[in-house]
Amino acid sequence: MTQATRWWVAGIVIALCMAVGILGARVDVVQASDRSGRPRAEKATGAVDASIEAEALRKGLSSAGFVDVPENVVATLSTLEKLDDYPVYTMRYIGPYVLPSELERASAQGDRQAGNSDWACSLFAAVADPRRAVFGRNFDWEYSPILVLFLEPSEGYRSVMSVDIAYLVEPEWINRLDAAPVEELVPLLTAPFLTFDGMNEMGLAVGMASVDYECGYPSNPDKRDVGDLRLMREMLEASATVDEAITFLETINPVSQGGPNTHYVIADRTSAALIEYHDGEMYVLGSSAKAPWQFGTNFPVILAEGSPGGRCWRYDRIETTLREQVGDLSVAEASDLLHAVSTPMTRWSIVYDLAKLQMHLTIERDTGTMRMFSIDDGSK
Repeated sequence: MTQATRWWVAGIVIALCMAVGILGARVDVVQASDRSGRPRAEKATGAVDASIEAEALRKGLSSAGFVDVPENVVATLSTLEKLDDYPVYTMRYIGPYVLPSELERASAQGDRQAGNSDWACSLFAAVADPRRAVFGRNFDWEYSPILVLFLEPSEGYRSVMSVDIAYLVEPEWINRLDAAPVEELVPLLTAPFLTFDGMNEMGLAVGMASVDYECGYPSNPDKRDVGDLRLMREMLEASATVDEAITFLETINPVSQGGPNTHYVIADRTSAALIEYHDGEMYVLGSSAKAPWQFGTNFPVILAEGSPGGRCWRYDRIETTLREQVGDLSVAEASDLLHAVSTPMTRWSIVYDLAKLQMHLTIERDTGTMRMFSIDDGSK
């Protein structure tokens, strides 16, 4: 698939999402107290430092024709930081979610196709020991610059998540957003609606993988329609456990945001589940005391008639390892497993440490370089 084809859909996706309410809601996000009532410091030690001057952003937005830009937009975009030349970026979203289209002058979106047959993601959770419960994911796709996004909703759990910003950024600026015209940064405000995986402060994690058929999401008129990427962010804000996440999912209709249909692995420190959809119904395949793990790749397990083995070598390798380790993996062992099931298309690998609330990020199978992010501390 060509880059031109890949970029064609993004603008249509966002417009469609707004039309059906997938992206249209605004949710307050402010600097909040933690759940004990103690005020949080504005930035903890090791947090992401702003790399763009707020005043320069204000002037740049004004020069580009944006008027009456909310202060939280300036504050959010000023936290954007480039960490390396892959590139990996970080950003903190401050204040209410504001879509580019809600500003006085909306930026044009690029055109990116959101799915094809080359998706090859792998997901697993190993939760035998709550002290070292882990969630692993490989994101296999064409070249995908990553934004590590930190969110602090006023009514909901804090989270850290990954976003493929090639959906949002013009190709010529992807590698140099830190030097881009201000108007090229505005589409990053859409990032909270394009979650690919994430973890919240309660140690709940979620990730998606495409499935190779139109599964048939529910369409109950009594339920709210939510984009199939956005729902992961909403789930993380609303849920502390797998059970609460399942309850949340039972209240919504997932709606495609332009890519292939998906299934999800969710996990907390003691349980995990594979969530799949078929013919308008949601199916939950949970972990158990005898099998304290769950996993998925890119085919619907519920259609495998109890015999999913042999359909995907990555699936088989993950299952073998989880059974051999009885669902007990360290962060290093989880990283090794992700590497073992990686492909030339693997763009990033993430291990979420659900006990320590850390994200361990590896880019393009470079196991010698791993970045660690904390919900509390930002980049380290």
